[in-house]
This record gives sequence, structure tokens and C-alpha cells, in this order.
Amino acid sequence: MAVAVTPVQARVAFGTRARLTERLAAEKDARRAILAALFPVDPEAPAAERARVSAQARAHLRALRERGELRDSVDVLMTHAVRAELGERGWDHPWPPPPPTAPHSGRWPGSVDRAWPEVIPMRIPPELAERLQAGCVHVSMPAIVEIRALREANPGPLTPRDGAIYERYQELAAKVITPGDVLRAAVDRALATG
Repeated sequence: MAVAVTPVQARVAFGTRARLTERLAAEKDARRAILAALFPVDPEAPAAERARVSAQARAHLRALRERGELRDSVDVLMTHAVRAELGERGWDHPWPPPPPTAPHSGRWPGSVDRAWPEVIPMRIPPELAERLQAGCVHVSMPAIVEIRALREANPGPLTPRDGAIYERYQELAAKVITPGDVLRAAVDRALATG
């Protein structure tokens, strides 16, 4: 039975993918050690016996992954890291659906212009992706509404020469938390635990 997933991606700093690859290599080494210790397969055993051992091994690995004790793929590693990040922010609860005026994808009002040269694609459970999006929207929406009004009243580029208007924009922008911000924090969390 296939498990539903939602594809998302984290745009991250240079070098992050290499660090993630190292982390996953260590987890895969752990998986091989678990299999060798607990589920040795005799290549001379009958096919039915080998199939039984293989099924037990898959079930054991699945349980370890669900508990977060084995994080040997980007998807498993990041699912646990995103859950932990949302929990630490106090966002691990149901949210109302985002309002129709909420940003959904692309650049959010107030998001800071930065260069993230690497991309980490991942697949997370749909309910986790929805909670991530809804949490960001509901926490950021008051600032986004103000930013939109400020930009409507002050079209064109804002610079430090604009004084109080620029400062107010920066204050509001600091209150906007995008899904990318949370995913980057989750990647950092995943790399710090191990």
C-alpha cells in the first residue's frame, strides 16, 4: 500500500547537501549493521525462508523509521525534523485553513531576498505539509496584511533613505515566517542531531 506524500523543497546554503549526504551515509551504515546483526540471510536457505526473514527485516526497519530511531532517507529524516521544528515553535496543533488572500507559493510579502544556491527535495506526509503551510500563514498573516497596505501606500523600491517607512517595513518583514524558513530550520535540526 502506497503512503501519500507531499513534495516540498528546502532552499539552503552551499555545502548543506554534502553535510546531509554524510549524515544519511551514517544512517545507512547503521541500517546495514542492524540487518547483519538481527536478520542474517543464509543464501543457501530455501526461498520461502529468505522471504520470511526479508519480510521481518522490512517490518523491523519500518518500525524503527516510524519511531525516528532510523532516519536513512531524506524523507524520513526530514519528516521527523519538520515535526520536531513545528513542535518547538508550538505549531503542532490543527490550524484553520489559510484565508484565500494568504500566500501559497512563490515569494511571500516581506520575505527577505537571499541566495540559497542548493535545493533539498523531500516528500513529507500531507498533513505535515498542511500544518507547516497553515502555521506559517496564521503566524505571519497580521504582518503580511500590514506589509501589503504599506506597499500599496508606498509603491516602488524601499531603501534606508525612506526612514520610518523603511524601518516599519523591516520590522514587519521580520515577523513573516515562510515555509522555507521552517524547512531550513528543520534541515539544521536534522544535521545537528545524529
